Amino acid sequence: MPVKQEFMHPEWGLIKIAVNRRARQIIMRAKKECIHLTVPVFATQKDIERALAMHGNKLKAQQAANTRTILPGYTVGNDTFRIEVQEYKGEKFMWVENGSSRLLMCPEHTVYHDIQEWLKRVMTNAIHEQAKKVLPQRLEQLAKEHGFKYNYCSVRNSHSRWGSCSGKGNISLSIYLVLLSDELIDYVLLHELCHTVEMNHGERFWEILDKVCRSNSKEIRNKLKRYTPEI
Repeated sequence: MPVKQEFMHPEWGLIKIAVNRRARQIIMRAKKECIHLTVPVFATQKDIERALAMHGNKLKAQQAANTRTILPGYTVGNDTFRIEVQEYKGEKFMWVENGSSRLLMCPEHTVYHDIQEWLKRVMTNAIHEQAKKVLPQRLEQLAKEHGFKYNYCSVRNSHSRWGSCSGKGNISLSIYLVLLSDELIDYVLLHELCHTVEMNHGERFWEILDKVCRSNSKEIRNKLKRYTPEI
């Protein structure tokens, strides 16, 4: 059965598909107006339906995040690092430190609808700054604690995944990890460190991960599914 290039799914809404000869697996991205799939030439409609069934809920959550409007009272983060948008009787946009929170102060009468992209960019920059400060250091601590070795750590503005590990032991982490709880951050970092020993997601990988997560990896993994790498 040939793959449809565009169709309206009864559960997931508008689906747009691009066939890529170099693709080896289905890559899924949530956009404001649709769910976009890049698929290999050998993918079938059944393969696409199976992928949507597995990841549809997460993609819809990402869509909701993409269409969320940033207004006074908007908050992202946790007890360790939090960004809050507030309004004040001033004339300039500015950052104010308040304990573990960074307050983005906006002048009265700001037309928020007109500056959504700018607000997201400014907040993303602040998140990126925090991520570079915290994540590589924590990764190194966990590697030493559990006896893992990796080659290099990079921190990127990734919306598709929380982290990845290459065959050379290079670990890439999403900046949005710093918006999660310490428990979930450590889970992702340990997940990628386990890939330095076992690259696939076979039984041995999960055994190693469960050991370093104190036999609690499944429960933590289910918690992580509630979140998406977005603001």
